Amino acid sequence: MKTAIFRTWTATARLFWWFQVRSLEITVHGQTEALSMVGDRLLSARIQVARAETRRELARARAEYSARLPVGRRVTWRMA
Repeated sequence: MKTAIFRTWTATARLFWWFQVRSLEITVHGQTEALSMVGDRLLSARIQVARAETRRELARARAEYSARLPVGRRVTWRMA
C-alpha cells in the first residue's frame, strides 16, 4: 500500500513539473516572438531581461522534473 501511494505521489509531482516546463517553454517562445516585433530599445531590453529570468526558471523546473524520474532515465531537452 505504501509503495502505491509513493508511486502515485511521484507521478503527480512529475506531471506538475512537466506542466511547469511546458508552460515556461511556451512563455519563452512568446517572449521571443514579441521581441522580434518591438522597435523600442527600452521595451526590448525589458523583454530580454524577462526572457533570461524565465529561462532560469525553466532550467530549475527541468531539474525538478528530472529529479523525479526513475534511476537511469534521462530526458534530453531540445531548447535551453
